[in-house]
Amino acid sequence: MAKQNAFRLDELSAIVTGGGSGIGRCIAETFAEAGARVIVADIDLAAARAVAESIEAAGGQARALAADVSCEVEVIRLFEDATAAYGNIDVLVNNAAIFPKKPFLEVDTEFWDRLQSVNLRGTFLCLREAIKGMKSSGGGSIVNISSVSSMQAVVHHNAVYNASKAGVNSLTRTTALEFGGDRIRVNAVLPGGIPTAGARAASAAIELKGPILGEGRIPLGGMGDVQDIANAALFLASPAARYITGQMLAVDGGFLVS
Repeated sequence: MAKQNAFRLDELSAIVTGGGSGIGRCIAETFAEAGARVIVADIDLAAARAVAESIEAAGGQARALAADVSCEVEVIRLFEDATAAYGNIDVLVNNAAIFPKKPFLEVDTEFWDRLQSVNLRGTFLCLREAIKGMKSSGGGSIVNISSVSSMQAVVHHNAVYNASKAGVNSLTRTTALEFGGDRIRVNAVLPGGIPTAGARAASAAIELKGPILGEGRIPLGGMGDVQDIANAALFLASPAARYITGQMLAVDGGFLVS
């Protein structure tokens, strides 16, 4: 492949979960600009449709599908419908997640189970269905969106989310090892502080304590933005990363080394 095309996704089909807003929307738009046929999957079908329509208006290819990634039946249907629309799925971005915060001693099993069901079970279910198809079609690339919080505690009240993302990291490494022989690459992007609307709302809902991603904690200075995460996801999904699997790529301005 020519060097200038190594970062392209031409003729490839991609599913982006949680693609209706925030990081997921930017990833879907960036993949479409790189030539991919994109399935914008989101629990909010109206939001997914808005993103797909925006992509098509810009000359890209996209379709919107509704899916609650915590529900096995809906995930199976998502992959069936995506395959019917675009054929083999070459790329999956596991982005859908929730991130409510709660003081550790106030966490009940309902809160724990709901967050894990979306962030960890949802990632597992999408991985499973994607890998099934990729094994049959000769390979593919999967990018899991994790968090620097999986590696380093950043704020209080985030233990349940941190645990879910640590699980995502483990799934990333395990599936990369198990399915590398099938030419399936699995990597993760670990965003640092990205001030999406959802992240701001989660933080505003509770008084945060403990160290934050503030002045002096980020060597490159300041927060990142959604495009930084989308660019990393594009790299890992593309042929430019053909010899990379099982890796955790922190996109955090250097926070983890500070």
